Amino acid sequence: MWIGSIRLVVETANSQDAGTDSLVQVSVLRNGIELRVLNLDYPTEDDLERGAIRNYDYMGPTKLPRRNDKTPPLPSGVGQSPMPYPGYGFEFSNGLNGHLTLQLRIRGDDMWIKDNIDLYVRKIRQKATSFDTLAWVEDSEWTYIATWSRDVAMSTDSKEGFTILNLNLI
Repeated sequence: MWIGSIRLVVETANSQDAGTDSLVQVSVLRNGIELRVLNLDYPTEDDLERGAIRNYDYMGPTKLPRRNDKTPPLPSGVGQSPMPYPGYGFEFSNGLNGHLTLQLRIRGDDMWIKDNIDLYVRKIRQKATSFDTLAWVEDSEWTYIATWSRDVAMSTDSKEGFTILNLNLI
């Protein structure tokens, strides 16, 4: 299975002091190995404030460069038609359950209280583009994967909350 796009719907708790100005990052892990670090940050918005709900979309080769799992990369200078993998995305050869972890990390001591985080993906699949041609095509629709709903306080100040929080897909 290949993932070409990730959408995180992030909700900050609607309680006093729940919002933060600290940067919160999400590392996408496959079997404990980091594939990419993504920022929960819109530079032009105060986006992790009390009661806020934001969609964070990470799409395409600049956000999700190709990270093979069990499909070996072709040697340099060797091509194949169709290619054994798409040009971008994260491969989960054994599916997502038990293999995908989203690791949240706060980069400051301004506490943030996580409410819900929903994960959606767009898969990349091989599809016939004509009677004798296959191509890698990303789904046009988002597929719901999971929700992590437990409120958790995060801060680099250990008296206020966790610095790192693992959201495991089981």
